[in-house]
Amino acid sequence: MDEREYGLVLAGGGTRGAYQVGVWKALQELGINVKAIVGASIGALNGALFLQNDFSKILNMYENVKLKDIMKVNGIKSDKNIFGVSNIFNLTANYTKQKGIDNTPLRKLIKQYIDMDKLYDSNIDFGLVTYSVKNKNPLQKFKNEIPKEKMEDYLLASAAFPIFKPQVIDGEEYFDGGLYDNAPSNMLIEKGYKNIIIADIAGVGFSRKTKNRDIYVKVISPSEDLGGIFEFNRKRIVTNIKLGYLDTMRSFNKLQGHIYYFKSSEFSKMLETFNLQTIYGLEYAAQTYKLYKYKEYDFEEFIEKLYEKHMEAEKIYNKMKSENLIQIGKGLNKLFSKGLGICIVKDLYMDKPTSKFSNYVFNFVKDYIVAAKALIELKNYMGKE
Repeated sequence: MDEREYGLVLAGGGTRGAYQVGVWKALQELGINVKAIVGASIGALNGALFLQNDFSKILNMYENVKLKDIMKVNGIKSDKNIFGVSNIFNLTANYTKQKGIDNTPLRKLIKQYIDMDKLYDSNIDFGLVTYSVKNKNPLQKFKNEIPKEKMEDYLLASAAFPIFKPQVIDGEEYFDGGLYDNAPSNMLIEKGYKNIIIADIAGVGFSRKTKNRDIYVKVISPSEDLGGIFEFNRKRIVTNIKLGYLDTMRSFNKLQGHIYYFKSSEFSKMLETFNLQTIYGLEYAAQTYKLYKYKEYDFEEFIEKLYEKHMEAEKIYNKMKSENLIQIGKGLNKLFSKGLGICIVKDLYMDKPTSKFSNYVFNFVKDYIVAAKALIELKNYMGKE
């Protein structure tokens, strides 16, 4: 077990913060000794939540949070990114009318889910960053520097995304901490931490240079897109929590895989049968065929489901080929988008296995070629069963 003391940095990024819930769950299961948490924006709110030591409560909040729980706006499609094309006009109208979006509902959410006594009693230190509107300077504080009765204001200040009205503390206005440092690792470095984990969620904001490079930094970042900054889509949120968990487990070598996730023992079984490039090709093919990704697979389950998907695709492809429905142009692009591109490339490869592709064509289909070769190996392996 890793007995080192770690500081955890939670970056800002709106509803993408659900990913960090999965990260925290994995760190707890791994027994990682986190002694301090710092955050900006949603990262600050998450840090305060994590100190409650009540994962089910955090999960309940994320799985049920709605747009109206964060801000007062009208005419917004809450299951879409509020900065998307379908929402930007109404969002701008709300912003202009209110002279800054009203986020007072967020205060109620903080009161409901964050117990200040638990936050201050926790043996895990906690810090956050916010940004002064007047002085254009950061305010970086740990919980021992913030009166308990004002912590709520500081949390709101750190999470005061620039579309919101600024948060007032002691007569001064503050905006989102990400305007200064969206992943404030230097707060931990200045505290003397030598081992730092950063849970990045690709949020909007600035990033500061590390003040001391003589430290160990592990960055856990999403292996795929997390969606919009403010996207209150329950399915997306639940998926992002699972992704954060799986990516963290893989980051600490408890899971293996290029695209999918396998326990080390199951991945070893794959290596006994296929080489690394073939395994990557199988995973790429599985992704192309949209095989469910957010779980831990064992070897047999993965290859059986992939083989089934491939046989279905080949059946469709061969039918279309026999009816002369495969044509160059838009029709071909459509086939690739439906996942049949692997079948096409596999067909071309089998026609002339030693032929050379031009660099342009190779760059376009190189992963398809690897996948096609891998599926040939898979078909051969399944034939031996």
